Amino acid sequence: MTSSRSSFRLYFGWSLGTLAMSSLLNTQTAMLMIYLISAVGIAPAVAGSLVFVSKIYDGITDPIMGVVSDRTTSRWGRRRPYLLLGGVLAALSVIGLFSVHTVSFVSTQIWVLVMLLVAATAYTVFNVPYMSMPAEMVQDPYERSKLMSYRVAWIAVGTFVGIALAPRLVAYARDTLGVPETEAFSLMSLITAAIILLASLGCFLSTRGAPTTERTRVSIPFTEQARTALANRPFLILLGIKYLGLYALSATVATNIFFVRQVMQQSEAIMLWYGLAYMVGTLTAIAPWVLVSRRLSKAKTLALSAGLAAVVNLTWLLSGPEEPVALYMLRGFVLAMTNGGMLLMGQSLLPDVMEYDYRKTGLRREGLYAGLYSFVEKLAFASAPLTLGVLLSSMGFIPGLPRTASQPESALLAITLAMAVIPAVTNTLKVVLALQFRLPEVDSRQA
Repeated sequence: MTSSRSSFRLYFGWSLGTLAMSSLLNTQTAMLMIYLISAVGIAPAVAGSLVFVSKIYDGITDPIMGVVSDRTTSRWGRRRPYLLLGGVLAALSVIGLFSVHTVSFVSTQIWVLVMLLVAATAYTVFNVPYMSMPAEMVQDPYERSKLMSYRVAWIAVGTFVGIALAPRLVAYARDTLGVPETEAFSLMSLITAAIILLASLGCFLSTRGAPTTERTRVSIPFTEQARTALANRPFLILLGIKYLGLYALSATVATNIFFVRQVMQQSEAIMLWYGLAYMVGTLTAIAPWVLVSRRLSKAKTLALSAGLAAVVNLTWLLSGPEEPVALYMLRGFVLAMTNGGMLLMGQSLLPDVMEYDYRKTGLRREGLYAGLYSFVEKLAFASAPLTLGVLLSSMGFIPGLPRTASQPESALLAITLAMAVIPAVTNTLKVVLALQFRLPEVDSRQA
């Protein structure tokens, strides 16, 4: 039995990887659309379509990467070599994504697409093996919730990097240092890349000696494995929950900077305070949600947190230029507390489903499940920016305007719909699915 001290080192070290990928994902989600549309001048629908194509590619490669990691044999284990490779690629990709304005040897759209594909590949190479590791490292369902609480904590920090630190760095470089806005984005990307690289390296080094399982020696075709995995009803419901939750989250993260600039008529610098409130809210919520889940079950706790999130989403309809920054922060804090419950329960249910599949089939295919799970994640983060881009274009948003210039009323309505109504609807649907989740042959306190 591992000591609590060694468990802490393992849980903390493994969860560092979440900081790397959360920083990449949230910076890309929060800052890329505003950079491409307002700073570079790409049409919103085109920018959204480029992100969509890269995420679909990313999603298709996820299950393949899962099988690759399931079958890998190395002196570093089945999963760990990919933590290092994915981290390096992720750091390089975030620099490339925010250097579009410096590229003259290829067209802007081609460069953006190539860099998006590099970022997508990096995320897949790192995240699919990474998310396969908890089912191997920890056997007890409650301990898995504890492990995932570390991950949710780093998600909070990574979210802060993307939605608060990144816009603050851009505003500081532009307004205080006096550099052009495009160069301010480049400076921000260098700092983000350093965070990604250090967190990835820390995760790789800290998981040396982590418990692993042997690869399954039975050779089963990929299509047959995917078919049987998708016949797992609890897993299918979990995939639906994952998609709806991340679609809602991606919609608000991608829209937040547009909302602050155009609807609230404020500088994106205030997003630092929103990000701090969001991070504190997520960290504050972890322990209470773990306790609630032991009483209600993980699935019902997820339904409760999603229902509360839907209510908070709708309060964005009440926001406007007269709103105090304190109220903006309070909304971020409460929204983070509700999202913390959804994240923690969803992450904790995944290794439970993996273990259920092993007991049912005798196959160790955590990588395949992590790949399919990650595919749905990518689908959500692809469709939300596409929806935002199409919505902005169809409702008259004018790209390339100075950030202080006013947009048409129809464009402001589009931003508000993406920030408030769309996430509220998807979180409500998430409640319906969560209440249908049942995991056979598992202690009723856990599912």
